[in-house]
Amino acid sequence: MNFSQLQCFVALAETGSFTEAAYAVDLTQSAVSHALAALESELGVTLLERNRKGVVAISNAGQKIIPHVRALLASEAAIEQEARAARGLNVGKLRLGSIESIVSPALLAGVLTSFRTAYPDIEVVLFEGAMHEVGEWIEQSIIDIGFVVLPARGVESTLITTDEMNVLVPYGHRLYDRAAVTLDELYEEGFIMEKTQCMFRLMKRFGFELNKDKPSIRYQASDSATILAMVREGLGITLVPRTMLPKKLEGVVALPLDPPQPLKIGLAVKAQQTALRGTTLFVQTALSWAHEHALLQTVSS
Repeated sequence: MNFSQLQCFVALAETGSFTEAAYAVDLTQSAVSHALAALESELGVTLLERNRKGVVAISNAGQKIIPHVRALLASEAAIEQEARAARGLNVGKLRLGSIESIVSPALLAGVLTSFRTAYPDIEVVLFEGAMHEVGEWIEQSIIDIGFVVLPARGVESTLITTDEMNVLVPYGHRLYDRAAVTLDELYEEGFIMEKTQCMFRLMKRFGFELNKDKPSIRYQASDSATILAMVREGLGITLVPRTMLPKKLEGVVALPLDPPQPLKIGLAVKAQQTALRGTTLFVQTALSWAHEHALLQTVSS
């Protein structure tokens, strides 16, 4: 077997398509097909199931093998980056995971911009998902580094910034003129939540237990603007990190929790010892950006 065959296998497993896999590894569809066939022949097992439409699904044997393949490819990438770094070069690819409903656009875009400016030859491939998905992607070596909420188990992490949970209610709501809201006061409410329910996962960490009757989830939506509009119309309330709030709130009020519930956001890798050099550079860039951003906030406040 060779690395090209392994790359084709992973690309097919991740995309489910020979066309997309070929694009991902910069080969023809025929070359990808031959690479997979050669790998399966050498291993003596079927790694991927195919139907007449060309849709790919990973087999049971493939499910067991692919974590080892990803780890091997990650090690190969780490070796290549370290060797290039020894020659004074910072090049390669970095797969980054971000949590859609928790990591603010300002943080993500700011760090990516700073990183691209400092290391233009390192390509960043962005993966976005829920809290648990990003954690799984790190553990399975699908991504090299990812934003996580601390504490995070099974990974090695670095604190980047701290946010704070807020409750969003419409004008005229029974809580809208309060300075802060306790968790107990939220049990009677109906919620509008993001489909991943990351907020409820976080609130459970803070001692906010969800049961069959109270509190209730009235609606779920994927788009934050839709959730905000629904709260504005009085259809329910929602939970949101402070930095995810729009600069101008119309028809709604953001209330802190009492006691405050800090949200520690970090960057995590599977293991520092085997991490890509690019991940170290990305963490350093994120820390510098967060420090500068905090200073700017202090000056402007």
